[in-house]
Amino acid sequence: MKTLSLMTALFTMTLAGAAFADDACVRPPAPAVLDGAKATMEELVAAKNGVTAFIAASDTYQTCLISDLEAKRAAAKDAKTKFDSSLAKAVDALISENQADKVKTGSDFNAAVKAYKAAHPS
Repeated sequence: MKTLSLMTALFTMTLAGAAFADDACVRPPAPAVLDGAKATMEELVAAKNGVTAFIAASDTYQTCLISDLEAKRAAAKDAKTKFDSSLAKAVDALISENQADKVKTGSDFNAAVKAYKAAHPS
């Protein structure tokens, strides 16, 4: 049963990649994780800027995916054809994955700040 679910998820993600491969929606890469215990203040600030830029780029990516999906839905309606609902599921999966990246990136940065403060008490 787990294998079937995994295969379904992989198939959906493959559909999403194929459906959106020709679009301008580019998933941003997450920034590298910083070792806060060994970092300088300048590195911590640079990491914060990287996290902020990543989150902004992720928001743009997610907005792009939604806009593209809405355009595909409108095109199907205009053409009086059935909209492929698997596209919406694929977009939901892509957005969920990117949202998880954002949460992990924020958590990693917060852990780096905590480690930095522990290594550099005031």
